[in-house]
Amino acid sequence: MKKLMKCMTILVVALCVICGMHVNVKAAPLKMPDGTVFDPIYYADSYGDLKKSFGYNEQLLWSHYVNFGRKEGRSCANTDKAVGTITFMKNNTFFDAAFYASKNPDVVKVFGKGIKGLYDHYVKYGQKEGRQAFEGQVVAQSLQVKDNSKKTGKTPYYVCINKAACTVTVYSKDANGYYTVPCKAMVCSTGDNTPVGTFKMGAGARWLLLVGDTMGQYAKHITGHIWFHSVMYTKRSADTLLWEEYNKLGTVCSHGCVRLTAEDAKWIYDNCVKGTLIEIYNDAEHPGPLGKPEVKYIDGNDSRRGWDPTDPDSANPWKQ
Repeated sequence: MKKLMKCMTILVVALCVICGMHVNVKAAPLKMPDGTVFDPIYYADSYGDLKKSFGYNEQLLWSHYVNFGRKEGRSCANTDKAVGTITFMKNNTFFDAAFYASKNPDVVKVFGKGIKGLYDHYVKYGQKEGRQAFEGQVVAQSLQVKDNSKKTGKTPYYVCINKAACTVTVYSKDANGYYTVPCKAMVCSTGDNTPVGTFKMGAGARWLLLVGDTMGQYAKHITGHIWFHSVMYTKRSADTLLWEEYNKLGTVCSHGCVRLTAEDAKWIYDNCVKGTLIEIYNDAEHPGPLGKPEVKYIDGNDSRRGWDPTDPDSANPWKQ
């Protein structure tokens, strides 16, 4: 009997160890388009509020980190110790100086083998040239980062509108104060009359009267008659969306303004202060370093078609 109990005890302990091992298994960190190493399991486990809201949903957790976590100082991967020769840098990316040196002897000749010199080269030149910061890093040549290494200002963000690709990329500042960190991507609609150039964001309007007596939510002035705003509504009411126009998001179809989803328009409205620099340019082949977000199109037979699916309004039936 004692032998049986002992065997059972060993079996239970073994099962507990196995279960424990299973629970504590961590997924490999993800290499995100902007070069950041992101571990969704670690991020969720480290912050109970996020785990409660998003579980282990990689997309939602990454979106939170980009939009909020990074500026809140949250850690996106385990940095207690470096893996091999990889070092965690101040801008929340990993850098392997030994790997970088071995792959780039031309850089070593000029900058030496020290981590600071090599990392300075990577930040200033290597990243734009498509060089890897560590073995296995995915370098997406089709999602090129704009060279904002000399652009700085007093506001938190620099907003870039790719008129040809119909995307908006918001950049925040790096440790040197330059707008080099892509932190948010939006799909938009531009128009033939959307101007190219650099402008300063002006005043905002919760509702803006548009062409044909239509209305736009969360508007921010760009220049002249050009504004950021949501897709149009027939009235000053969030349940009167012109859903056919919403389904055109991501195409060149506006009268010149930059149309956004209600969620993205509100983000610009809430976070981009007066004086924020806005650059409008054309690059059809490269939508931006974070890519072009997909749009959840609206079925014209859906009873909820009068609402923008992204609208944060608590009355939004898409949120029910």
